[in-house]
Amino acid sequence: MSPLSLDQARRLDVDGGRIAYYETGTGGRTIVWVHGLPLDSRSWEAQRAHFDPRYRNVFLDLRGYGASDKLPPEPRGGVTALYTSDLAALITYLRLEKPTVVGFASAGHVTLRFAAQHPQLLGKLVVINGSPRFRRGDGWPYGFTDPGIAHFTDAARDNGIKGITDAVLRPDLVFADVDAARAAELDTWFREMSYNAGVETLLGFFDDISLDDDRSLMADINAPTLLMTSTIGQEVPSGVSLYLRTTLPRARLAELPGVDHFAFATRPTLVNALIDAFLDD
Repeated sequence: MSPLSLDQARRLDVDGGRIAYYETGTGGRTIVWVHGLPLDSRSWEAQRAHFDPRYRNVFLDLRGYGASDKLPPEPRGGVTALYTSDLAALITYLRLEKPTVVGFASAGHVTLRFAAQHPQLLGKLVVINGSPRFRRGDGWPYGFTDPGIAHFTDAARDNGIKGITDAVLRPDLVFADVDAARAAELDTWFREMSYNAGVETLLGFFDDISLDDDRSLMADINAPTLLMTSTIGQEVPSGVSLYLRTTLPRARLAELPGVDHFAFATRPTLVNALIDAFLDD
């Protein structure tokens, strides 16, 4: 199976631009995969190989990433609202019937809001290290502090895309669950996607998405939901998923012991098996 490439992307005109997507696999049921920062649809390669024989897979490049258009300078309603609208437009355009939607990290945040606002457009939801809120605050001890956010934005200001990519892909923070050779391989692969996205796209998370607080929407999510949390991941602490487990009416939680942030890539066999069991239940 050849890996996805940007020139294979199909495109859909949406409000203010075009989004790229890919369709693979066979089967009557559909999974829509939404990548997180700083990646694009190509990062789901282990999932595509596993699920293609039995599912129709649709991969979305969020605006700014992969083959999609760049983010508009000031998205109406914010970046999360733009991404949620694009996801709804794609599912509607393809006439997908109650697909399972999978979101990782920043896209986990997007898919949580999507599930709350567009319940008619999905059947099940899988969230891998996602959060309704990425900054700490009153009553919310999880996520980034203001100085923590500044670490990334300062890196972008001082050293451009290399600086912010170096900060996001620090091997000791995101690949602690694999050996040095695999960490280097993932770093090279992910870095290519990050450089393709560029500084402004990555800052869309730190300057915009990280300011969201969607906790008030969580009780509105009625879709069966699988939450996965990496026990050694620092970007989204396990406490976030414990909160979501008690807030979402139909959620189940799978803790991934000894697994770091990019679980779908560092522990694909485990992640794929958990999704399999959830879809077959």
